[in-house]
Amino acid sequence: MPWADTNLQLAIEKASRFDFDLIADKYDQWYKSAKGQMYDRLEKKVIGQYLPKNIGEKKLLEVGCGTGHWSQFFSKYGFEVTGVDISEQMIDIAKSKNIPNASFQVADSHSLSFADETFDVTATITTLEFVHDAEAVVREMVRCTRKPGGQLLIGALNGLARVNRKRKQSPESLYMKARLFSPSQLKQLLEFYGRVHMVITGFVPNQTVLLSLTPLFDAIGRFLHIPNGAFIAAEVRL
Repeated sequence: MPWADTNLQLAIEKASRFDFDLIADKYDQWYKSAKGQMYDRLEKKVIGQYLPKNIGEKKLLEVGCGTGHWSQFFSKYGFEVTGVDISEQMIDIAKSKNIPNASFQVADSHSLSFADETFDVTATITTLEFVHDAEAVVREMVRCTRKPGGQLLIGALNGLARVNRKRKQSPESLYMKARLFSPSQLKQLLEFYGRVHMVITGFVPNQTVLLSLTPLFDAIGRFLHIPNGAFIAAEVRL
């Protein structure tokens, strides 16, 4: 049905600054590279620090789940995961991974179909940069999260980081259209809903030969509260 394809494409253009269907089959390759693995470990370490210790039967909504990379992490942690993404190709890949205790569906994060306060935790990792209206997406995340006691988890690419600014300057990069947040901008976006706890990580050296020293660089960067690490992790308790 050509009209269905047209409607889906219009929905993608309205919801996202970039059509991730175009790179869905290559998206996970980044996590297989040495540098990608290092960033991944650092990011999951700081996000994991915000997760509750006793999961029980808690439900987690992942907004912008992509190919399910982070969904696997949340599932292994013990959550019942619901992943949504505007990209049909991304969702197809996520479903093909058969992640335990996880389900996936195509959805526009600006207007979610879930009832109010359905989830204990709502998370989004490097997604707000690519939606057309981050403020509206955060409102929807808050609406879908239990109150009081629910939790928002945000992972974002730091607009102050040199590596991210360089990515954005490349005319062929998906980052060119991204809206990168600085730590203060992300805090301003979230603080209306509660106290914002934030950690900046991702102090990964550009030189491959120094990659093994990343844990040391990252520990120093976090200890000194240097604001330009590549990744921002933020939490709000509702």
